[in-house]
Amino acid sequence: MHLFPPHLYATCVLAVAALPGALYAQAPSLAGQWQFQTATGTTTTNGVDVDLIDTGILDISEEPGGLRATIAWLDERGQLTPPRTVHGTAGPDGTIFRHGGKRVSTGRNGKEVSTEVTIRWTLQAKGDVLSGERLVETDENEPKPVSGTRLQQRYVPPALPPAAATSGGTARGPSTPAERARVLRMATEAQRDPLAVQQRDGAWLTEWIEAIPDFTLPASALESWLSIASQATIREALVFQYLASVMAFQIEHREQAGQQGASDLAGLQGVLGAYETLLRQDKRRRSAKLDAALAARQQDRLPAFLAALSGRDAVIQPASSPSGDATARRIVALGTSEPRAMEWLDILSNRFGGRMAGSDAYTHAAQWARMQLRQWGVQAELEEAGQMPVGFNRGPWSGTMLAPQAQPLRLATPAYTAGTRGVQQGLAIVGPSTVEEARQRAAQFKGKWVLTGGENGGGGRDGSTIHQPRAITQVLMAAGALGTIQSGEEPLYAASAAPATWAALPTLPDIKLAAPQYTDMRQRLARGEAVTLEFDIRNWFYPGPVTYHNVVARIPGTDKPEEIVLIGAHLDSYDGGTGAADNSGGVSTMLEAMRLLALSEAKPRRTIMFVAFGAEEIGRKGSFAFAERHAGELKNIVMMLNRDGRPGAIDGIAIPTAWQPVFGRVERALQDVHPVFGFAASINDVPRDASKAMNARAGSDDAVFSLHGVPTPKFTVLGDFDYARVHHTLLDTYDKVRPFSAAQQYSAIAIALSAYAVANAPEEISRKGYYRAAKAAQ
Repeated sequence: MHLFPPHLYATCVLAVAALPGALYAQAPSLAGQWQFQTATGTTTTNGVDVDLIDTGILDISEEPGGLRATIAWLDERGQLTPPRTVHGTAGPDGTIFRHGGKRVSTGRNGKEVSTEVTIRWTLQAKGDVLSGERLVETDENEPKPVSGTRLQQRYVPPALPPAAATSGGTARGPSTPAERARVLRMATEAQRDPLAVQQRDGAWLTEWIEAIPDFTLPASALESWLSIASQATIREALVFQYLASVMAFQIEHREQAGQQGASDLAGLQGVLGAYETLLRQDKRRRSAKLDAALAARQQDRLPAFLAALSGRDAVIQPASSPSGDATARRIVALGTSEPRAMEWLDILSNRFGGRMAGSDAYTHAAQWARMQLRQWGVQAELEEAGQMPVGFNRGPWSGTMLAPQAQPLRLATPAYTAGTRGVQQGLAIVGPSTVEEARQRAAQFKGKWVLTGGENGGGGRDGSTIHQPRAITQVLMAAGALGTIQSGEEPLYAASAAPATWAALPTLPDIKLAAPQYTDMRQRLARGEAVTLEFDIRNWFYPGPVTYHNVVARIPGTDKPEEIVLIGAHLDSYDGGTGAADNSGGVSTMLEAMRLLALSEAKPRRTIMFVAFGAEEIGRKGSFAFAERHAGELKNIVMMLNRDGRPGAIDGIAIPTAWQPVFGRVERALQDVHPVFGFAASINDVPRDASKAMNARAGSDDAVFSLHGVPTPKFTVLGDFDYARVHHTLLDTYDKVRPFSAAQQYSAIAIALSAYAVANAPEEISRKGYYRAAKAAQ
């Protein structure tokens, strides 16, 4: 995470440091203009923190009693951000410039979170070379080096091309009567000629919706469900019809504009009108999913059909498949008549619970998964994937404000956080903002709960990936503080920061408290009230190393056993909740898919391999270990299908044209299996960029295989599960996924049929053209 975007420091506030004038002798050598580089934040890639380097211009001049400097950063176009002015005084290691500023980050609900920070620069010059360090005193322990060179000529930003004029100007007002009339016309005309009207008005409508302030497009599962046509032009025409119909409905029925159901109904009615036109023009444009919607309209149950698109509280009934393949028919029959996906999810999230790599819960879950696969007659083994230096188990936790008003506290702790020594009581106190303040006030912290600044980002107080006590923490520990308390946006986020060794175990509890309660405490303390708190946190450690494993299972191929279709999901989770959506929901559907394949006696031509990966949450370590161990097989993996994301019904997959015959068999096998859920392959022949697969903020285990040139097509998921709200929070529990039971079972059937169709395909499954720059294993 980039903690300190350079342009945000334009808000910095001057904080002059006063030092004796006798130390100013070294200052004049710094006078001049310098171009410098320093780290302004970090990003986490594969579990490793990497500095993010930014460049700026430092303009230093002499003034009575010290130096005056302006600092500006260079953006990606070479332009200078608004400068800020700081004053410096000489010290033994160079001239010190200290200023306050704001760190701004985006919270879980999209709001900006601002944190006050104090930044100290210590700079010195030797000729035309600048050196020194930059330290965020408030919450960092290690300074970042600063290096630079003196500019012989003042920096002049490059000229920029004139900005393109926007059609609506810089600020767009409400829609005009002429525009609203145009939208009404196009919504009607598009049903008579969908392709032509979309080509004529599609770009305008999209721009108009984004620009006007008086109408908005409500988020809807229906829009994603419209990925139902094999041709991109047909998909675009239907999505355009949906947009035009929804906006026309809002224009004509302002009083109902905020009603999601009414808006969706109008959108789908328009889409079905356009679809009927497309079918009259060419019967080959038929879609089983849209045919189901037409049937629902004819039976006057279109609202119920729309409600089922959410995936919530749907049902799955025993069904038969029209597939000509006997194994595919058995998979559908078994999957619809004996659904078990939610049973596996219940065991993983409610019996084992949160499954951090290095915990008993993960170890036992991996052993259970291997046992379950073997009971179905599948070859399954545990393969070592890595080790955690220290074991960790989370126990129950609770907190209470005892005085001046008794109330339970809403709190969380990251994994690998120290627990309390049983029930511990103490007064609350506002913590220090700098190391110097911490040292000056050290005697005040003994036996106190210390309220620190900042906002909970999920990771540990002393390191986003590895526990490394910072300078302020070290002072609090030495002073005998009971623990620290930090504000947290709800639902509270709980990630991890593990110790590197048993000798470096955390000892100071790291508590994240719901923001309203944290604010209330700060206000009480500001008024001089004594706030007494009690916490009981039963986290505990045990000596490592603790080995964690991938669960690897195979259904051997009959004709081409060396070619592999790999399906996978990560078994580990963060443990603030019980890892139900992330990723019991994914791994349980994969396990159910393997059960369906095994009990249907699938004997595919190629090998089907399933891997439940360990330690995905802390750097995709399990998938990296698998790739290393199976390096010789990577070139033979024809496809990797991963499941890690929001629960719901898999209703399609994005593939190149060459694979359409293969996934066409999946479409046929699932036809009419469920009255709403369907399956449609969408075609994307644009070569993917394998180098972008690995992203610190996104991606899952499939990204590791992309780097080796293995195709990793993505499933599309139907439903309105609020993944962002539960992801890595205390709310990631079984009850949040339970309403999507039928959708989850349908996904397991779709996974099993997809794996079988690829593994049994008579066609060659070629990688050619899938990636632009694949790093294929040789």
